[in-house]
Amino acid sequence: MKKIVLIILSLVWLNACKKGSENPVPLEISDARLQDYHIISIAFDKSGTAWLGTLSQGLIRHNGTSIAVFDSTNSALNKAAIWDIEIDKKGNVWLGTDDLVKYDGSKFTRYGSGEYNLPRNAVQSVAIDGFDNIWFSAGAFRQGGLVKYDGNRFSTFTPENSQLPGNLIAGIAIDRQNTVWVAINDGVTATSIVRIKDDKWEMFGEKELGFNPYYYGNIVTDKNNDLLASINYGLSSSIAPSRPQIFRFNGQSTQIIKLPEDDKKVYMTQQVFVDRDNRIWAAFWDDKEYGVFRNGKWELKDLDESGGIFAFGQSPTGEIWLGAGRGVYILK
Repeated sequence: MKKIVLIILSLVWLNACKKGSENPVPLEISDARLQDYHIISIAFDKSGTAWLGTLSQGLIRHNGTSIAVFDSTNSALNKAAIWDIEIDKKGNVWLGTDDLVKYDGSKFTRYGSGEYNLPRNAVQSVAIDGFDNIWFSAGAFRQGGLVKYDGNRFSTFTPENSQLPGNLIAGIAIDRQNTVWVAINDGVTATSIVRIKDDKWEMFGEKELGFNPYYYGNIVTDKNNDLLASINYGLSSSIAPSRPQIFRFNGQSTQIIKLPEDDKKVYMTQQVFVDRDNRIWAAFWDDKEYGVFRNGKWELKDLDESGGIFAFGQSPTGEIWLGAGRGVYILK
């Protein structure tokens, strides 16, 4: 009898350990909130307040009990897309929009290209390093480049004054070692990755990656300090399966992350995101609008009448927020 009890207890313990190690994907999803808004960027501050950027309807502050909207009628924001949102250690909210914009909780400060001698005023990507330096894109095809703001001075990097191989910044990501990764689209198939650590710049192209990415969507970093990138085929005139959609790169080797039946099925990947459990989330233009990759396997999901998924975020309590064409969804 004692032996049977020990066996049962052992099985219970093993099962509990297995469940705890799996970090199950949130399955319960809320109904759409803020359905009148097209959400394209998401960030959370330390208090758990969500900051949501819209395509043309301003900035939304959502603290769980109340919602405030900042737009052209009550703030310094214009009717321009808020492509990216980052929050620094002091709680300042930084927006990548038609300018770099900071909100300190009481006022908005706009860093215009003319006033601050920046190369151009279209900011599509923002990242903040461990020293609270603000890195942001300020470029287009053959114009501008990468900018670093240390709170006092703007430093602009272009192909003319640095090792930056192109002007158009597709995305910026900073890993846990404070390394800055930059994806550059200098044209279709004329893409590259730059890694900046201290004063050392490294460039990675077709030779280093092992293939030639068509056009970068966005980039993020994971818990292992590896780079994850999505590839955008929106400019392609052909529709074909088997094209790389997402890849991981550690500075030495590349792993193409295959999608289910991608040798037969055509995917159009919108964006990639990595949560705190190192799971990869991706948004697609497809009947399955998003998916999560864990333990080597994809779980693909769809939403009714969402208008497409354009942004991911994770709250301090672990909830995954999906920014959609018709509001925001929350996975618990």
